[in-house]
Amino acid sequence: MLWALLHLLQETVKITNASYYFAMIELNNVDEWRRSISAISSFISEGNFRFNDKGISLRAIDPSQIVLVDYLMEKNSFDSFKIEPSFVGIDIVELSKIVDRALPKDKLLLDLTDSEMILTFKGELERVFSLPLMDVADSDVSLPESSFDAEIEIGGRILKEALKDASLFGSSVVLRVKDGQLSIEARGSQGALNTAAKQTKVVKVKSTAEVVGKYSLNFLQNIAKEVDADQKVKLEIKSDSPMKVSYPIGQSSITFYLAHMIL
Repeated sequence: MLWALLHLLQETVKITNASYYFAMIELNNVDEWRRSISAISSFISEGNFRFNDKGISLRAIDPSQIVLVDYLMEKNSFDSFKIEPSFVGIDIVELSKIVDRALPKDKLLLDLTDSEMILTFKGELERVFSLPLMDVADSDVSLPESSFDAEIEIGGRILKEALKDASLFGSSVVLRVKDGQLSIEARGSQGALNTAAKQTKVVKVKSTAEVVGKYSLNFLQNIAKEVDADQKVKLEIKSDSPMKVSYPIGQSSITFYLAHMIL
């Protein structure tokens, strides 16, 4: 009888001290997750991730109200994905720092408890990091309901090089679509740039009207920083309206809505 009581007491203590697990996820290719978190953390320092049968998603607006980020890493991107639907707040900047510590051959195990996110890297070393969950004030974010007059598909390397050129002269960039051609323009006290991107294998332009929009160059460079050199980026624009920028990161999809500036 005494042994039975002791055994019952031990089991009760285990249950009391144990954390409740909402998710247990495995990912062999950590680089996709690292790049995704890096892209998000450029704008969102704290945010709410949604874990459900679709995968892991986040939708948030940066504190300056200039960029809306919409992200989804689908369930089939993971090597194992066992979850209970959860909505958890995380310090994304700290999460990015942790994921940056992954070694090339590491496997990631991601667990969620009722109080923390636990990230275990298994490789030549086994390292366990934990981040406390937090309450992040976040009202429902709806995607802008807007139509666009021009759609451009442009290679990641070409776009990044054009933005680097623009940074020589200004802090903003003007995108202009006319007669099936994309122009990227910048102007400052030191000079001016006009880059013409005609229809090629790496640039495709569709438009129903002439379009011109002005945007923050720094924000646009941060949006494009995780694009692969040989990956296509889709730009959707309308005169004097927010621009939609989307591209894949591995099997994940990320979309940004960037507010326009006054010409």
